[in-house]
Amino acid sequence: MSSVSFSQRLLAGSSRLMAIAALLLFGFTSDAFAHGVTLKYQDAQPANSAFATDFLDPWARKIYDESGGRINLLAAPRDAASADADLFQAVRDRSADVVWMDLQQPGASFPRFSVFALALEGNSSEGSSQALWWWVDTNDLAFREFKEMRILAASRHDAPVFHMRDKPVSSLSELKGARIAIPNSDAAQFLTAIGAQPVVTANSAMRTALAESKVDGVLLSWSSLATLGLEELVTAHAEAPANAPWPYAEVSVLLMNPNAYRGLVDDLKQIMRANSGNDVSAWIGKTFDQSADAARKRAAERGGNVSTLPGGDLDKWREAASAVVNEGVGNLDAKGLK
Repeated sequence: MSSVSFSQRLLAGSSRLMAIAALLLFGFTSDAFAHGVTLKYQDAQPANSAFATDFLDPWARKIYDESGGRINLLAAPRDAASADADLFQAVRDRSADVVWMDLQQPGASFPRFSVFALALEGNSSEGSSQALWWWVDTNDLAFREFKEMRILAASRHDAPVFHMRDKPVSSLSELKGARIAIPNSDAAQFLTAIGAQPVVTANSAMRTALAESKVDGVLLSWSSLATLGLEELVTAHAEAPANAPWPYAEVSVLLMNPNAYRGLVDDLKQIMRANSGNDVSAWIGKTFDQSADAARKRAAERGGNVSTLPGGDLDKWREAASAVVNEGVGNLDAKGLK
């Protein structure tokens, strides 16, 4: 598939299309929504990421086709994508109608949602994302934590893995003192408990941290390793012991501005509803699972050391994970959150 997505092709079609888009976005009255609407979309994903090519492109195409061409998802240029913290503001003030956000520090602003970032078990991103959607829907998190934004889908990425620059890891004891980069503080307690040294590092700084040997490795999902372009900077990969909980989870959400939704005529609202929810969350999760499988395969083909930590490490791993979960739940209780 071309690295240019369906939504981006809409953007790049012609100057006439851009003029029409501008009228749709800024000049038409609500009556125009009976005929068609362009929804401004923004994220911080590379254009060739699995999320962009295997989910966003076909999802946008599906909505376009089912609406008879009356809903266009118009992506912002990738170099204009903001940091995740700005994406929530963008969808709130409607500089974007739809955004995909990787929540870098979910506990601070979205404490109930962040439960799924804790060291819980999971068999796959697909199944975990469906469970997260159930949690979001059951607890009305659109109202309780997302400022009444419309939540279209939610995702818990595939399991984090230790990806090391040059040192294979055959047991947890070999991680003692190792500097491990993590994208947020959710895994810091886990890493400390197993003797590693957590280094909280923004996604945008991961590549430099590895290339300049500021860290010995990263604790990231396989899919994020690929998305962030880090695959060639690591040579050894150590996955959790069988049946172990994840040390933490990367979580994301697909949001729509409520006024953008309310402005749609009824049949277009129905199309957006039909392309939201549990099945779409599962689709995103499946995309991450497939990306993880592909990244693991590429690592092996490059001659990388891909291993699973031994069952003898399971008790220590579970003890560290349980402490993280207990503290996270305790923090929620202390805040009076239910």
